[in-house]
Amino acid sequence: MSASNARNSEKLGLVLSGGGARGPFQVGVYERLLRDERFADGPAVLSGTSAGALNAAMIAAGLSPVEIMEFWFGLADDPPVRANAQLFESGAVSIAKTLVQELVQLPMRLPGDIARLGQRARHYWPPRMGSLAALTMDYLLTSRFDVISRILDGIEAPYLVDTDGLRDRLIDVFGGTRVPAKCRLAINAVDLNTRRVVRYVTGPVPAVPASEYIVVPAITVDMLMASASIPLVFNPITIGSHLLWDGGLLVNTPLAPAVALGADQIVTVLVTEAGEMNEELTHMGRALERTLDAFLENAYNVDRMLLLDRNRLAHVAGSPYRDVKLYDAIRPTYDRNLFSAGSYLNFQRGMMRDMYRAGLRAASDWLAQGPPIDRLESRGDGNRPVRTA
Repeated sequence: MSASNARNSEKLGLVLSGGGARGPFQVGVYERLLRDERFADGPAVLSGTSAGALNAAMIAAGLSPVEIMEFWFGLADDPPVRANAQLFESGAVSIAKTLVQELVQLPMRLPGDIARLGQRARHYWPPRMGSLAALTMDYLLTSRFDVISRILDGIEAPYLVDTDGLRDRLIDVFGGTRVPAKCRLAINAVDLNTRRVVRYVTGPVPAVPASEYIVVPAITVDMLMASASIPLVFNPITIGSHLLWDGGLLVNTPLAPAVALGADQIVTVLVTEAGEMNEELTHMGRALERTLDAFLENAYNVDRMLLLDRNRLAHVAGSPYRDVKLYDAIRPTYDRNLFSAGSYLNFQRGMMRDMYRAGLRAASDWLAQGPPIDRLESRGDGNRPVRTA
């Protein structure tokens, strides 16, 4: 045990957020933390969602940062996924059926359709490149959304990519279907049917809603698959009575399980950039990234405020709560070229290497700051650094 930890028996919890192909950022952070005397012993409790769940499981199993990066590079060199042929086949059939139905009804609808198109066309005059496509989309969205609805209802597959190959890859990593965790581990997913969070944990937890925490002897590969199954992109995973998708839908940065499993201090690693943005939205890609970031940031802020409020109540006489030290989250600095919307799903080796290096830098900066402790009053006014393009 390091000298620092010998003086401090607080259990360290490491919470890793979801973030798709940005996962290697967390590996860089973890490697840099291990080089610091204060965190050299590693975490006693791990909680993760999606990509963070994969990293948390590999850390819990004792894999080194080098070995974890080998896993991520393996995804780049030999992607263990394949496009869902059924989606495209049924999609083509659905479009064809809808077109036939529209042609049959065309004589009855034609006068009204022409009038409606003419009415909408005035918004696209004079015509320019893209006007015809824009007019068609305008017409479908404002007058014939039933066509889009019928096409979607006819697609007999709820996901784009099949991830069975990823399951096999994870079994190879862990030497079986169970994660040989050397510390307490929590994996978070969302049940599609109940729309509730499902947390699989490997240790006893205090009295909590049975529908949320499921104590298991070991985390399984299927639980990891469920937590990392990005909605609409990857196939959902069935475990018992649960049909599960990515935990990032509701609980992207799962602080609560780390507390429930006994962490006394928590380091959180996010993959969204620090600070507020001050730039115009001039590109669709940036708009998509800002939308995704908003979902992820909100999930973290909800959990953060709940924990900090709990810490405040812990000092009230007779309170059942205990004070848990929460450090400011480790997150990347603003880098428009690296952290684009596409980086969530860009599994190319070069991108992963850059993410890993960004993690090393972010952790070094964070350590140099103290590391800083998050307090309820420290950001209560909402004043945070503003970043510009």
